[in-house]
Amino acid sequence: MERFRIKSAAVKSDGVVLSSVFAELSRRQLPAGGWAALQSSVQASLESTCLATLAIGSEDSDEARLAQEFLVRVQNPNGSWPAFLGDDQDGAWVTSLAAIALRDVATAIPARLSGIHWLMKCEGKEANWFWRWKFLTADRHVRFDPDKFGWPWIQDTVSWVVPTAFAILALSQVPCACGSLEDIPPRVDLGFEMLMDRACPGGGWNAGSGVVYGSTVAPHPDDTAIALLALNNRTQHPVVQASLEWLERTAQTLTAPWSLAWAILALAAHGRAVALLITTLMALPDLSGNDDTCTLALVCLAADCGRALAAFGVNL
Repeated sequence: MERFRIKSAAVKSDGVVLSSVFAELSRRQLPAGGWAALQSSVQASLESTCLATLAIGSEDSDEARLAQEFLVRVQNPNGSWPAFLGDDQDGAWVTSLAAIALRDVATAIPARLSGIHWLMKCEGKEANWFWRWKFLTADRHVRFDPDKFGWPWIQDTVSWVVPTAFAILALSQVPCACGSLEDIPPRVDLGFEMLMDRACPGGGWNAGSGVVYGSTVAPHPDDTAIALLALNNRTQHPVVQASLEWLERTAQTLTAPWSLAWAILALAAHGRAVALLITTLMALPDLSGNDDTCTLALVCLAADCGRALAAFGVNL
């Protein structure tokens, strides 16, 4: 009975904390519908807006409708989305997040499809024959296979782990590969191969390559978690298994809510137990006072990881 009371008290306490974080996230929504990266800013950040939109959910609320209308309104003419309102008319990696955030919005289907088409045209610079030759011959400081490329942060740069992972998640949500979308499956597979090729030798991922100047680079918790989220249907692959083991060990030591929240989502996506990690996350000090809006949204998503994973297209 005493253990039941303790557990009930913990659940109640977690609920109070989450309500406080959610209320602060809602309060920070800008009048136009987006969210700024920091509470002191008034310039909408598309990463913050997309994650906050996912955290609010798809229920019929004024906040959700305002956010969805904002995302459609600020889309670039070429189908991409900018990193910040008014910037990056050529497009940025957040196009993937916007496509995910608009998945269940019927009125946004044309905008979402336009974003998907942009993603299919976007590729890391190493996809170009000259850059493949350069990385294979003249520039061997960063060791990776340039034939395996993913997506960049911005146009005309090389592939990176996080934008590749989000692009895989966005493209994997497209229900069919018909018409002009028949190239989605092989493009997603190429992204998978790129992630496997860039993994750190002992498991996990950092932002780019696992070996630089002949030295092994240490993995990062958030990069590893986001990559594992995209690899949710490749659990049995040896690289994924090693990375899961590394992240599960590392998650016990994390005190940054951003990294811990991503770790919770990734581990849950692969069927690992996360209840204690969620309790640890909710116990971190002053969550609702965190200046970073993305962190607030991620805390909400991690606390309701089943719904969050469904939004990312992960079937448990």
